[in-house]
Amino acid sequence: MRPIALKLKNFGPFLDEYIDFTRVENNELFLISGKTGSGKTMIFDAIVYALFGEASTKDRKEGDLRSHFADNKQPMSVEFEFRLGNEHFYVARKGSYLKEGNTTKTHGSLEICELINGDYELRESKINAGNQLLKSLLGVNAEQFRQLFILPQGEFKRFLLSNSKDKQEILRTLFDSERFEEIQKLLADDVKEIRTNIEKNYAQLDNYWLDLNSYDDNHLMEIKEMNVRQTDKLIEVLPEFEKIGDELHHKLAEQQQVIANKVQHTQQDVDQNEQLQENLKKLAEQRNILKSLAKEDERINELRNTLNEINEVKTLATFIDNQKSLISKQQSNDKKITQVTSKKDELTQKNTVLKEQLVHIQQSEDTIETERKFVENTNSFYQNLTKYKQAYDDNSKLKKQLEKATELLEIERSKQTDLKEQLADDKPSYENLEAIDSEIYKLDNLVKENKVKQENKNKYDHLTSKIASNSETLGQAKDQLAKLTAEYENIDQGQLQLNNKEEMIAQIQSVLAIGDTCPICGHEVDNLQQHINFDAILEKQQQLTKLDEKIQHFKTQQVQLETVLEQLNEQQQSFDNQDIKVEDISQIEVQLNEQHQTRKELKNQIDKVNKLKEQHQQLVDYIHKLEIDIKTQQSAIKQNDILINDFESTTTFDNIADFRKEFESKQNNITDYDKQINALEQQINNNNNQYSIEENSHQYLTEQASELDKELADLELKIKNEMSRIGFNSMEQVEQAIAKVDTKAEIEQQVQNHDKNKQAAETLFKELESTTRDKELKDLDALKTQLAQQQDELNEITTEVNQHSYKVKVNKQKIADIKSIVDTLNNELKTQQEVFQLAEVVSGKNPQKLTLENFVLIYYLERILAQANQRLAMMTSQRYQLKRRTQVSQGYSGLEIDVYDAYANQARHISSLSGGESFQASLALALGLSEVVQQEAGGIVLESMFIDEGFGTLDQETLETALDTLLGLKSSGRMVGIISHVSELKQRIPLILEVKTDQYQSYTQFKQQ
Repeated sequence: MRPIALKLKNFGPFLDEYIDFTRVENNELFLISGKTGSGKTMIFDAIVYALFGEASTKDRKEGDLRSHFADNKQPMSVEFEFRLGNEHFYVARKGSYLKEGNTTKTHGSLEICELINGDYELRESKINAGNQLLKSLLGVNAEQFRQLFILPQGEFKRFLLSNSKDKQEILRTLFDSERFEEIQKLLADDVKEIRTNIEKNYAQLDNYWLDLNSYDDNHLMEIKEMNVRQTDKLIEVLPEFEKIGDELHHKLAEQQQVIANKVQHTQQDVDQNEQLQENLKKLAEQRNILKSLAKEDERINELRNTLNEINEVKTLATFIDNQKSLISKQQSNDKKITQVTSKKDELTQKNTVLKEQLVHIQQSEDTIETERKFVENTNSFYQNLTKYKQAYDDNSKLKKQLEKATELLEIERSKQTDLKEQLADDKPSYENLEAIDSEIYKLDNLVKENKVKQENKNKYDHLTSKIASNSETLGQAKDQLAKLTAEYENIDQGQLQLNNKEEMIAQIQSVLAIGDTCPICGHEVDNLQQHINFDAILEKQQQLTKLDEKIQHFKTQQVQLETVLEQLNEQQQSFDNQDIKVEDISQIEVQLNEQHQTRKELKNQIDKVNKLKEQHQQLVDYIHKLEIDIKTQQSAIKQNDILINDFESTTTFDNIADFRKEFESKQNNITDYDKQINALEQQINNNNNQYSIEENSHQYLTEQASELDKELADLELKIKNEMSRIGFNSMEQVEQAIAKVDTKAEIEQQVQNHDKNKQAAETLFKELESTTRDKELKDLDALKTQLAQQQDELNEITTEVNQHSYKVKVNKQKIADIKSIVDTLNNELKTQQEVFQLAEVVSGKNPQKLTLENFVLIYYLERILAQANQRLAMMTSQRYQLKRRTQVSQGYSGLEIDVYDAYANQARHISSLSGGESFQASLALALGLSEVVQQEAGGIVLESMFIDEGFGTLDQETLETALDTLLGLKSSGRMVGIISHVSELKQRIPLILEVKTDQYQSYTQFKQQ
């Protein structure tokens, strides 16, 4: 990524600034120079903010980036053009801010454009999506970008001197190593879960073993005293339970079968005697039933004769019923004919009256047609009556308003002439005001510079106090560190390697018995008791851990205090004697007050003239408005006159109310006339339609009467013929015979029931007689007593068999479960042992006491140091090399850095380097980290880098060496920018980006030396 241009608005001290990075040609090394607080670092902040919405350091938030002198109505914005390979991009980002007068913040915005065919085309305009697009284009996140492109003040010196825990936080962010910690946690959870499951299986195994039924067998009860953790022996004795259970079950089953056979034989005897007794009883009952049915035979024969007589008269009865129905229909039809004839006469009379009324109303038709024509011609005026009434009403008002507006226009024109004359006499002097402002600015700067010097002096005194306080604290920390180190070395560290192995020893003991061969040493086991005092080992280990933590704490404190003291000394040395020299400025303040008073008087005069100009302009605008109003009123009067003339010429009325009254009267007359005509014509048509319906009904009823007469004649002939056939001479005989027809169903039912019952009784009697022939009845009570005794014996033995069967079934299930659990335990102990060992290794229980994540971070740190040492060796004439400390300690270890001194042929603590040497090491480490992160980020090509401060601690020779290193970066194709106050750099670096400030805002300018 190579910057092309940067535009800042309301960003830090830059209210409106543009930086053209194309001035940096041929991959030059350039210097960013300016006073403290002028905004040099803000340039880096702007680049990072444009790309990621963050500052160049974590300490600064978005709200801290907005200028304190920015207009409350304007947003903070950054526009950044840059090149990625052969592609050009443009990013415009605005920050959220609270606009003056609003209660909620105005949201920020983001636009990302790409240069295509000479024009920038929008790629993304949403903030979240835009952030993701920039991240994918650059191939790094904000934290990685800071490490790759920007080396900020003090950041890498703190990284160089920090302990393992602090380095871990930085490296895990850059290399995303938290995933390895997640693996460690997952493994620990798996091991915990596996161990819990194993213990659950042992507990369940114990329950199943206790639940096994021993069948009150002494041998089995003795076996159950065995320990369930001896799983191999447990499996060997399980078949004994199955064998003894099956043998007992076989004996009980044989006893049950003998008793069951006896019960079955006795039950058959009881059932046969009960059935014989029941059949003899039924045989006697059926004999009595047959005798009773024989007595009914004579009465049933009489009923059969009556049925024959009823069947003969049935057809004649049907003919007589049909005759009565036809007579009833004939009477009803005659009545309907009379009613229809009456309705026809009534309708004829009504139509005659209605036609006379219609002729009378139609006599006024000519008058109605005249009124209808008037209504049609004037209907549009009636529909828009409000508009024409408004035209009459507005015309008089508009004419009065026009007269008043004309008079007012003359008055305002007179006022305009007077103001012109006043403005011609008063002419303000803006040149004098600018001269006074210039003098005030100079005096004000002198006052502010003196205040800055006073603030610098206060800071200088405060730094002196802090240096003394931290020096005292550093001495105390060194004393305490020496005391703790001596105490740590005096503790005996023998047998500590056995710590955390208690669980493994317990697992081995659980599967061994006295007399077995030990899998560790190969000797015969003669005692399973504990021989090692693990509590004492653990207590000693905890004591060492606590001492080590305290030692690390004081070492960290020592390094931090030394770093703080070095930074405080650097800050104190950055103050020049001239920067803290305070002068008396009372006379300057008097002159400043006088100039402010003179400016105020001149400003009042100018404000007065400006106010007159404003009044004159307002008057000109008002006159123009009056002229427009007059023209508008004249146009409205003309439009109203056209509407009024059109209304009067068409309607012949000059009054709206009269016209409305006349129009509505004629309209009502027309409506009433049309309603009466339509109503009469409708009634006549309705009557004619009803008359046609009644005529059709009369014709239909007449035809139906003729058909009924014919049907009655035919039916009377059929009745006479049927009476003659049967032998009836009169209707009285016929009616007597028909009266019996209603009892036919009842008689038939009685005959059928008698025949059916007699047949069933005869059949059953024959069956029972055949069944009981030649059979003898035994003593039934004695048989039942014998059956009950045998059944009790069977129930007792069956219960015993069922109970034993259930015990055998449960035992078999328990045995299967025990075998399953033993198999599971054997498999888990065999397969999970590697998981247990892996979990211990990745959690830090290894000779190096390194977690998996720290092991990975050590790998990255080794690569970083390898890259850094290439440059550090060159800068220190092959004297220094950075080395990772390999000392084993508790907690986070393996990430501390020592320095190897080739002159002394030994490694020493990194904090022992001087200020200049620390800067060299920090710069080399920063460049090394940048290279490694670049490699891990997918081969991002770095075309630029910025370095902030640190050169002030170097002597002339070391400074030259550091510059040569940076020039080496330049030759590799990078644009390198350096922030520094060191004057020697201005002589060595030809291109300078100067940042100037007037205390309110800052400006930038490229200058070629």
